[in-house]
Amino acid sequence: MTAMALPPLLPLACVLVAFGTYMGPADAAGHRPGTRKEEQELGRALFFDTGLSADGRVSCASCHRPEAAFGDVTAVSTGAFNKQGTRNAPSLLGASAEGELFWDGRRASLEALVLDPLLNTVEHGLPSLEALTSAVRARHMARFAKAFPGDEVRPVRIAEALAVFVRALTRGESPYDLYAAGDTTALSASQRRGLALFSGRAGCARCHRLENGLFTDGAYHAGESLTRSQRADAAATIPALSEQERRDAISLDPGVAALGRYVVTLRPSDIGRFRTPSLRNVAVTAPYMHDGQAASLAEAVQRELYYRRPPGLRLGDLTPSEREDLVAFLKSLTSFPGTRHAANSPPRK
Repeated sequence: MTAMALPPLLPLACVLVAFGTYMGPADAAGHRPGTRKEEQELGRALFFDTGLSADGRVSCASCHRPEAAFGDVTAVSTGAFNKQGTRNAPSLLGASAEGELFWDGRRASLEALVLDPLLNTVEHGLPSLEALTSAVRARHMARFAKAFPGDEVRPVRIAEALAVFVRALTRGESPYDLYAAGDTTALSASQRRGLALFSGRAGCARCHRLENGLFTDGAYHAGESLTRSQRADAAATIPALSEQERRDAISLDPGVAALGRYVVTLRPSDIGRFRTPSLRNVAVTAPYMHDGQAASLAEAVQRELYYRRPPGLRLGDLTPSEREDLVAFLKSLTSFPGTRHAANSPPRK
């Protein structure tokens, strides 16, 4: 759902997680990242380690929870020292297939993305890369030595290990996939009606495209309209900030976070635009939208129909039962339960 980072946990998400092999480019030393299980194990250990935060209470899994398809269960995430962020943490399942990352696309690779939360003042809150490398050296040296024999602990290696782990978080097969492959019994009658609406009259597939299997067009679309004063404030203040200052402001100021892609590109046409998220496993990733304002899937559908209905479809043209069919179809995108993989839980000491 467009306009795309702790209460009781949701039931275990229907998620299949497999350790894949990523054949990345070799570096100058001839090391090829992602070819050894040890790197994934190191990445998993780092992902679940609350010690890599300023207060010792926040890990990557605090906001990207396995039971919520590696997304969060709150509108915005809570970081070190209970600081509140400004955006909803999306699912990491299948993130390796995304060409641009974060709601505003400010990072183009997982290696570039994974260090940002660790150094963000309202997320992990570590003060510097030196503090990060010191913590990894003190807490994970044995695993690091297995993953990168003969190398020293460096931010680039930490990023590689985390990125290899995240790449291994794959979306599992869903009832919709079976239906698309020819099993006409895989979807209920309500779900089939919902699919027809999704790809037809409701216009959902214009942005959440079916043909690529990701249920996203990877593009940026305007959400709820910003006020004229918000646009004026953006034009007056944001361009004067450095790139790093703009990134910091996204997490600190909800008003800046609401500007979306504009904070990255500084193009007025990008004000309020956010990247279309995948709808895979959407039923287990509530709440929705970039700021988590939609508490349920039914509410998210209703908001999308209001703000993004196609030409010719008037508000209220879809009956309550048709909206229920849309929600039923979206639930068919949830991966089948699989054997609980080690990646779903913290590593053993």
